Amino acid sequence: MNLAVNGLRLMGKRCGVGRYLEYLLRGWDGLEHPFERILVYTPGELEEPIALPRDAEVRIIRTGESPTYWEQVALPQRHRAGDLLFCPSYVIPLAARGRVVLTHHGSYEALPDAFPWFERVKSRWVYQLSARRASLVITVSESSKADIMRYYGVGAEKIRVIPNGVDPTFRPRPDPAAARQTRLAYLGADRPFLLFVGKLSRRRNLPQLVAAFAQVKTERGLPHALLVIGPDPLGQDVPRLAREQGVGDAVRYREFASHVELVRIYNAAELFVYPSSYEGFGLPVLEAMACGLPAIALRNSAFLEFAEGAAHLAADGSVAELARAITEVLSSPARRAQMRAAGLRRAADFSWNAVARETLATLAEVASR
Repeated sequence: MNLAVNGLRLMGKRCGVGRYLEYLLRGWDGLEHPFERILVYTPGELEEPIALPRDAEVRIIRTGESPTYWEQVALPQRHRAGDLLFCPSYVIPLAARGRVVLTHHGSYEALPDAFPWFERVKSRWVYQLSARRASLVITVSESSKADIMRYYGVGAEKIRVIPNGVDPTFRPRPDPAAARQTRLAYLGADRPFLLFVGKLSRRRNLPQLVAAFAQVKTERGLPHALLVIGPDPLGQDVPRLAREQGVGDAVRYREFASHVELVRIYNAAELFVYPSSYEGFGLPVLEAMACGLPAIALRNSAFLEFAEGAAHLAADGSVAELARAITEVLSSPARRAQMRAAGLRRAADFSWNAVARETLATLAEVASR
């Protein structure tokens, strides 16, 4: 029996699920398992190289069609019924034969207003059907498990919680000269800055963050800049938001940064702010903590499981609450030092190698049934 992996999310610039799968594949190298081969299926050549286990290979299925067609038609046509299919991206091919393991990081229903209605209805249908048809669902937090049970009607015995990890490259790098060069490169000046990293989804409250930053900057004479990094599929337009708030010269936006770049950026920042109203996990917060960067998140969903007591958890994503949290943390060096130490301790409990071992053992368990 082979382990077949849906590698669609490895295409293009990797974030979210793509990074999750990249870390798993790297961590599987050298681990014992019952599979003859690990076959990673993709629709084309990978833009970025990836570390594969020694017993793994990438197999390309070219179609020239949409990603949905590739996932729902081309992949199940190539997949053998006797192999175990692992789908780390919320959706399984509905025509897939044999055993299928799905990963799922949350649900649209937990925060419906954050998604366009058509996307919400379409995704709920396919996500629910995928979760019900899968042999097992792996998710990343108890919060997500509860939502999958509640909204999709999947029993607890069919869900396995395996939290995310943090790559060891994300660690403190006390190099003032390197930090200065990073600030010059990304801000155009050597000035302190607040940082957000992640896709600019509605639930992450970027307009409120920019407004809160502008409020604190005006009221407190804050010398800081705000750096926002992440794709903007909804066209929220961070530079426009900044101009409307009168802080256009203090806000910088980048669509993407590599892992290596992110480590330097986390180490050059003074405060990380991730005001998301719902997360299956919230990996950027953990990575910031692992770099010794004090972090602000919100008191909801998975943040309560890994960030409480280490990050500052604001009550909600309103402008007033975010401004209050930013002011409280920046005005207290002692508070930041305490958060830095607590964040490092907490992040040390999360390892991608451990995630890889547990995930591969879970897949082997399903294969043996």
